[in-house]
Amino acid sequence: MEYQQRAAALAQRLREKSIDLAVLFNQANVRYITGFRLNRAASSILLIDNSGSLTFIVARLDYERARRDCWINRENIFFFPEDTPDYLKILHRSLKKVKAIGIEEKSITYYQFSYLQKICGDGLKLKSIESDLSQLRAIKSQEEIEMIRRAAAIADEAMTKVFGVIKEGMTEAEVSSYAEYVMKTEGAEGVSFEPFLMSGENAWLPQRLSSQKKLKEGELMILDLGAIYGGYCSDLTRTFSLGDLTRAQERIFKVALKAQQAAIAAIKPGMKAAEVDGIARKIIKREGFGEYFPHLSGHGLGLSIHESPIIDRGVETVLKSGMVTTIEPGIYLPGVGGARIEDMVLITETGYELLTRVKREVI
Repeated sequence: MEYQQRAAALAQRLREKSIDLAVLFNQANVRYITGFRLNRAASSILLIDNSGSLTFIVARLDYERARRDCWINRENIFFFPEDTPDYLKILHRSLKKVKAIGIEEKSITYYQFSYLQKICGDGLKLKSIESDLSQLRAIKSQEEIEMIRRAAAIADEAMTKVFGVIKEGMTEAEVSSYAEYVMKTEGAEGVSFEPFLMSGENAWLPQRLSSQKKLKEGELMILDLGAIYGGYCSDLTRTFSLGDLTRAQERIFKVALKAQQAAIAAIKPGMKAAEVDGIARKIIKREGFGEYFPHLSGHGLGLSIHESPIIDRGVETVLKSGMVTTIEPGIYLPGVGGARIEDMVLITETGYELLTRVKREVI
């Protein structure tokens, strides 16, 4: 019933905006409504009209599985040939009399946009439903929360096992590859993003990818990883070292951790995202590292690794129970090192629940 309810909620928003039909290409949005998993390289199209009627179009190779596994009526599932110039031709019969179409403003390609215009003619109105989809997906159901909890637990397990094997002389790439291996053996369907380890000078750049650089004692290392379970992403970062650190290195770690913990402790429904960011940013600035904190303090996650709410300066989004976000302030000081600690937080009716728990000690 949950998928049907999601479709109904989107149809209601289409009616409110006087939109006849939504055309969804984004894989996360399609999975949100259909529950159907595709290879990341595969394409699909989901049509939903303002009465809630669905048409699901997949590649020929996914057709039989979609008819078997997807909850949508089999008579409403069709296929298109992959890798052909006119793969959108199948849309002609569904769109000829449509006057207003809802589109995913941020993810639709120019080709897809132009094709829709060509099919429907000059009288077509293309209206963005990006914010509607974002708002619907931002509040997680209990079923979604359980998927995210499992994804977080897998990330915790991967980080814990990395701590057990990491040693001087290993390369950044070896460590991140091992983390990915652990996540998949623990049941992840994939990784939220390419895991990466940044050490020493790579951490203060920062360089958000793993290299063939060998790990050394006495340098700060930042490992960022995440697992996908049931379609839902986790995201976890820890900063650590293989040996004794300088006072300057210890200080940026302690300040980053202090900022993160203060921001988490303050989270509750009704706060604005910018308020949470401001708590972390104020501490880092007060300690003299404001210019070395160049990014946001956190981001929502679910079927996508970055989604609403974004925790950053100027973001007026009001936090609500059921939202899941990361909190991850960082400091990247040239000549010293980088430090970022990232955890996942579920916003509850009374405050928050911490979803990632692996140790945060620096050594």
